[in-house]
Amino acid sequence: MKKTMCAILALVLVGTSALAGVPKLAPELFDSAKLALVGLASGEYEALSQRLPFSGSAPDAAQWQRLAEGYTDLTDVQTDYAVAFWTDKLWVLAVPVQPPSDGAVEVLAFSSADGVSFDACRAATWEQVEDACADSSRVIWDKEYVGGSATVVADLGARN
Repeated sequence: MKKTMCAILALVLVGTSALAGVPKLAPELFDSAKLALVGLASGEYEALSQRLPFSGSAPDAAQWQRLAEGYTDLTDVQTDYAVAFWTDKLWVLAVPVQPPSDGAVEVLAFSSADGVSFDACRAATWEQVEDACADSSRVIWDKEYVGGSATVVADLGARN
């Protein structure tokens, strides 16, 4: 029994120390990333340069505009779903433009080394995000996407 308890304690300590180097992700970054997607869709490029928490210099209005022009369609963006994952060096926070129903859905992705501010942003696909999430030791959903539709099945009970 003592050996088992020592083994469990050792595993807990190893797991805790492995996660000690991971900075905590500020929940406000999800809101900021979604705000950025809405700003791209509405063409508020100058405001994006001023409002978002970047650790260094934020992209300027022309850079935001070039980023927006790279997307296929920003007319009706979603702001319900976002996911963040740890990559051994930094957090990546991804907001899909549309509900992430397949791998081709475009994504606005931000990186953050400290968990409280953005370092950079770029366009990606949902397939790239899913692949990176699968390799990550830490994944945080703002609101997890569950595809498909609910099916209601009546329980008529057992007949004797």
